[in-house]
Amino acid sequence: MKRSFFLDYFPPPKYLAMPALGFDVSDRSVKYVELQRKRGAYTVSKYGTKVIPQGIIESGEIKQKEKLIDFLSSLKKELGAEHVVVALPEEKAFLSRVKLPEMNGREIRSAIELQLEEHIPLSANDAIFDFELARPAGNSANESGKYIDVNLVAFSKDLVEDYRDVFVGGGFFPLAFEMETRASARAVVPENDKRTYFIVDFGKTRTTFTIVSAGKVQFTSTISVAGDDLSAALAKNLNIDIQQAEKIKIEKGLVKGKGNEEVFNSILPVVSVIKDELSRHMSYWDSQLNERGESAPPAEIKGKKIAKILLCGGDSNLSGFSEYLSYELKTPVELSNPWINITSFSEHIPEIELRESLIYTTALGLALRSVAQ
Repeated sequence: MKRSFFLDYFPPPKYLAMPALGFDVSDRSVKYVELQRKRGAYTVSKYGTKVIPQGIIESGEIKQKEKLIDFLSSLKKELGAEHVVVALPEEKAFLSRVKLPEMNGREIRSAIELQLEEHIPLSANDAIFDFELARPAGNSANESGKYIDVNLVAFSKDLVEDYRDVFVGGGFFPLAFEMETRASARAVVPENDKRTYFIVDFGKTRTTFTIVSAGKVQFTSTISVAGDDLSAALAKNLNIDIQQAEKIKIEKGLVKGKGNEEVFNSILPVVSVIKDELSRHMSYWDSQLNERGESAPPAEIKGKKIAKILLCGGDSNLSGFSEYLSYELKTPVELSNPWINITSFSEHIPEIELRESLIYTTALGLALRSVAQ
């Protein structure tokens, strides 16, 4: 059986660690960041956002490859960059935890390949997968009495090859492709911090939920309710156009106070969906922490409740949003700091203002991967 995994397609360069553009691709836009190291510190050498024409990408799937190649070709000429690290859409990822008898690293990949269809709805021939290894976690019912935990992430081979084709066709050299939630976690979770965090990426067209514990992505999910729904609700309830609604959303936000009742009541139902989804995932996580037997969580995350909710994405700046979630969920909530593993504000002021940088969280995590390897 032929092995198919990320490094088969995009091996990292062995001769040097080169800076690369971190490319966060969504249905609506491309966000990019390039970091470089100067005098022992990271600085931003390039960053920006480009709108992708509607219909080229839908729900993470590339629908019009030639048009996307033309778009990327034009962007390459503008940026003058060649090497990229690209985020693959979370909504197309399959994430699973696999328990295996103790074995060495080479055996693990073969073992996962043989039982891949037991964990994801793809065959080994149709999937490209990667994994992160947890330490031996305890006892199980197998003959050796020991097992290891593996966090598996997989994508459709067709989807990965589509993204490879358009970037190569656009003149770029992809160093790596990575699940976007891994990149976001790299940006906002402090390095070597083993606590459990719930990351909420509240964007324009979708909201992504990620649980990170022991430094690894343990869970991820996406819903289509997002910032654009706030603007649409305001436009409808206030009988205004979408541009006015967007402005009011930014200016007034989710603040319950005199004179803002109509705005608050218009967007509360949308925000409540986010809150309910968060609550559901948090309850599920808590219920799994004390499972026993074969379904038990790895020892390194067992009993670790969520320490904090971290917000990122452009619409996470919504006034009153973090306070509302914290009050409703009885959990600390704060805007994330995507520079926490890149620079200290006392040593260097980043080129992107902190609140704006929440839009670039995934791209910053990708760029950090390229300079920190």
